Amino acid sequence: MKSKKFVFFILIISTFSFIWGLGIGVYKWFPYFYLLEAKQIFSPGVKRQVSENILIDNTYVQKHTESIGEKSLLLKREELIKKVIFNKSFLNIINEKIDDNSEKITTDIYNNKINAVLTYAPKSEKCLRIYLQGHGGDPFFYSYHNKLLKYFLNEGCDFLSMSMTGLGINEGNFSYPSRYGQMMLDKNMAKDHKNYAFFYDKNYPNLDPLALFITPHYKIIKSLTSNYEDISIMGISGGGWYTVWLSALIPNIKFSVSYAGSLPMEYRKFEGIGGDWEQQNSQIYDYVSYWELYKLMTLDETGKTNRQAILVYNDQDDCCFYNPYAQHFKSIIDELNWENFNVIIDENDKHTMNVELIKEVYQSRK
Repeated sequence: MKSKKFVFFILIISTFSFIWGLGIGVYKWFPYFYLLEAKQIFSPGVKRQVSENILIDNTYVQKHTESIGEKSLLLKREELIKKVIFNKSFLNIINEKIDDNSEKITTDIYNNKINAVLTYAPKSEKCLRIYLQGHGGDPFFYSYHNKLLKYFLNEGCDFLSMSMTGLGINEGNFSYPSRYGQMMLDKNMAKDHKNYAFFYDKNYPNLDPLALFITPHYKIIKSLTSNYEDISIMGISGGGWYTVWLSALIPNIKFSVSYAGSLPMEYRKFEGIGGDWEQQNSQIYDYVSYWELYKLMTLDETGKTNRQAILVYNDQDDCCFYNPYAQHFKSIIDELNWENFNVIIDENDKHTMNVELIKEVYQSRK
């Protein structure tokens, strides 16, 4: 009898373990993301070959950066908004309560829903902190997001959590018009951002495919700006790329931190510096350079340099934008001595955010 009970007990435990293991692997049940993060933290860094001699056209860079003027940048901001912001149904914003402390904000572009989660601080100080996750997907799956969320809520700031188009809290099918008819992407295809390159709206022929990425996030943030006196933005990886663009286009954002998010096109020929489709392949980059976008991050609506922007890189990042290229870029920025624009190189061999560093830059901001 005891033997049968023991066998039955083992059978129950085995079945439960199998089901739970399947749930972790397929449905990402607890503790999937803790295991994923532990793997990322403890796995050995990726060894890669880097170029000791970084050959870029310094003469072009110097002439280009010297030619960047405030008035021309303000005009460029206006033109960029026309190229990457789709204004149809601009005020189509839906707020849905999640619980007493948070709500989901939804907008759409071509009937594709894009979501964000706004978490309210217990005691509001009329400040908003915007966070954008990269290709990792859902920000709530990352401890550094959750630590920053807790920190800023305690500081009295509401916290807006966002994912990239097609990823995380925006995962799902996606469709858009093209020259070849309506493009229909399933949720797996929607995660691959080069699949958005065929976008073309004959009614708005000047819209760049980046509109599919930037418009919804821009709309959600703009819908909130009148509620806050102090708005800042931060993001990692693809979220760092979003941070650059949204800060460049929205003067209401007074402080921005782009973490391992981009480098100028001059560095894109080197291994690991290319980035995803939206980082380098859109034709918009024939019109605007990253140098100009970075400068726009510091200009208000009148052209005054009264906003602050910081780009952070991990020196041995196991993904992208690592040394010696990040350090080379920093040396150029240091020499340019742009007002309110700084580059920080952190000692880190993982593609993660240093929460303590983020706290420090916020505490020391102007």
